[in-house]
Amino acid sequence: MTIHWPLLLKLTNDKQLMLLDSEQAWLDERDHLLGQSLLLIDSQGVSYHCQDGVLLPSDEQIALSRIVQWVSDYACQNGHFCSAKIGAYCLAQLFDMVRYLEDS
Repeated sequence: MTIHWPLLLKLTNDKQLMLLDSEQAWLDERDHLLGQSLLLIDSQGVSYHCQDGVLLPSDEQIALSRIVQWVSDYACQNGHFCSAKIGAYCLAQLFDMVRYLEDS
């Protein structure tokens, strides 16, 4: 299994998102997230779930429109801009938005 970094991490029942740039970033966060229901998407759109700290590919295909909504919710939660202003044509744009939100 080849994971294409970065990964977008979403807690299943939360609006919080996190961008993980490398396997080391995942390992650094993993122990804090054990027991949480996680959804992760790599830069190629492959989704993963975490089982006992290990990333396993998922059969679930996450629509781009759904990820746009996640980023929109995350941005609004953090007071950055109105959700109506978010649009993206690819995952790379969404990952860049999350990176911007994390850095600001």
